[in-house]
Amino acid sequence: MATSKSGTSLSPVVVFLLGAASATALLLFFLTAATRPAWPALDTAGAQRRGEAPAGSASVRCSTPRANGTAGAEAEQHAGVAAPPAIDEAAVDGDGESEFARMLQAAAMEDRTVIMTSVNEAWAAPGSLLDSFLESFRVGENVSHFVKHIVVVAMDEGAFRRCRDVHPHCHLLRPEKEGLDLSGAKSYMTKDYLDLVWSKLKLQQRILELGYNLLFTDVDVAWFRNPLVHITMAADITTSSDFYFGDPDDLGNYPNTGFIYFKATPRNVRAMAYWHAARRRFPENHDQFVFNEIKRELAGGEVGVRIRFIDAKDVSGFCQLGRDLNRIATVHMTCCIGLENKLFDLKRVVEDWKRYMAHPLWERRMGKIGWRFEGGRCIH
Repeated sequence: MATSKSGTSLSPVVVFLLGAASATALLLFFLTAATRPAWPALDTAGAQRRGEAPAGSASVRCSTPRANGTAGAEAEQHAGVAAPPAIDEAAVDGDGESEFARMLQAAAMEDRTVIMTSVNEAWAAPGSLLDSFLESFRVGENVSHFVKHIVVVAMDEGAFRRCRDVHPHCHLLRPEKEGLDLSGAKSYMTKDYLDLVWSKLKLQQRILELGYNLLFTDVDVAWFRNPLVHITMAADITTSSDFYFGDPDDLGNYPNTGFIYFKATPRNVRAMAYWHAARRRFPENHDQFVFNEIKRELAGGEVGVRIRFIDAKDVSGFCQLGRDLNRIATVHMTCCIGLENKLFDLKRVVEDWKRYMAHPLWERRMGKIGWRFEGGRCIH
């Protein structure tokens, strides 16, 4: 059967149009290949989220404060943690506070946690509590890297000078009352002692306002293992316990605010202000007593913080001393009155830890190496 010629071939017009289109496509291919790299483009937004510099751009400076490298510090690095807020120089009052904000930025861990302790001249003197406190980090188990994250608050000029001799981050706190001398070894519960312990609360509140988590530790605490593993992000405030009754959420536990952690949240800023204001209701008592009295008010009502307590077998003190050195993280010279007594037993606890660490691991794990109780001033 004969077939039509138009069914087996294209018309000249169609052939011309197809040829022109092919030539145009080929020309566009060569033009784009000459101006585009052979590898896929980087995800610029993703790279910036990871702290990387996009390809072909200048290096990007990350504002997140970083630990200065070395073993142990890597454990602090958490992916996806937001950087601390930039310091607004116009928002701070005077050069002193601006300098303090810069110090916090330099000392902060990558998750924006700052460790704070406070000393006066008597506690910072050579051979006194500050030296034993810092020594515990050197002899402890993988805790030496925490030292660079500690801000030491000096309560007087003498403590400030001594601090600068032994530590990189020192801040001089001016007392709230003019003419107040906080330099001596203040006797427990005297007026000067109370002024000393209350003077640090407003500074702690300021740290939270600047966007930093705060772990406050008294200077008569020995650090032997990482206590941060006992702090949960599910709570606003995590505190050590003088007396712990088995349930970390039980407000019947007795807190010890000489080792206490605050998340940087608006709730905790309000809680800190509420705590400080409550001093007027208990004028002859220290901050820890007041915290214990108002802990239910803080957990309920308008403040509404969640408070969690750490087992005294882990973050321990003389009031309820943990006996198992295989799980002890810190030891606080609680239920011990007087600088000389605290210092004597703090040195003794550090020596006991050295003796424990001198034994082989298998022997330590047997749990038979403990504290030496004989001859202690407060340890019992």
